[in-house]
Amino acid sequence: MDSSKSASATGLQTVADIILAPKAALERLRTVPTWGWAFVISIVVYTIATYLVVPATVHALQTNWPAMVAADPRMQALSAAQQQQVMDFALSVARFSWIWIVVVTPLAMLVTTVVMLVFNAIGRGSGTFAALWAAAANIAVPTLALSGVVLAAIVLLRGADSFNSPMAIVTALPSLAWIVPSGSAKLTAFLGSISVFQLWGAVLIYLAMRVTARISVVPAVLAAIVMPLCTALWATAGAH
Repeated sequence: MDSSKSASATGLQTVADIILAPKAALERLRTVPTWGWAFVISIVVYTIATYLVVPATVHALQTNWPAMVAADPRMQALSAAQQQQVMDFALSVARFSWIWIVVVTPLAMLVTTVVMLVFNAIGRGSGTFAALWAAAANIAVPTLALSGVVLAAIVLLRGADSFNSPMAIVTALPSLAWIVPSGSAKLTAFLGSISVFQLWGAVLIYLAMRVTARISVVPAVLAAIVMPLCTALWATAGAH
């Protein structure tokens, strides 16, 4: 019983420290790879936050739908009834997007772990799967859960009706898109996906590679760059 309480306390302390004292948290994860609390907090908080953003997502899709149809020759070729079916499907996906967080969050953690393992091997580090998985799970607290809370707060404060396009939601968080506010859709999607929370995550990945995996600066920097870059490229691919 005492050991389980100690493990629980260590897990909660690590979640707090990954935000307040990241080097201490990542040093601890090297020898005590606790991730349960971080895993649960990331999924639960991010799911609730995403649910709160759904009204804005639905309104943005409905408002921006004519522009989306006008910009896509394939949509223009469809009949009005077929276009309505596509719209209804898109709205259904948006309304239940929060459910997919249960799958997306662990997947993001796994991808982060794999990236760190690759650069751990390149840099001949001493990080283990357990330690780097724990690092990825704890890093998800600020990059996913906390960013979700901030976005949900922005949506609630501004009101769902103030978001007239999906891109308006993407750029609601402080990001590189604020530097180039009038760029193309793909440029805005690319820069908008690199928010302050993604940059925070990149710094934490760098620290994890240095402190937990014990690799040199260059591969650690490359590992930190890969995740936000992949996220940005993924967002760009779906932008229209």
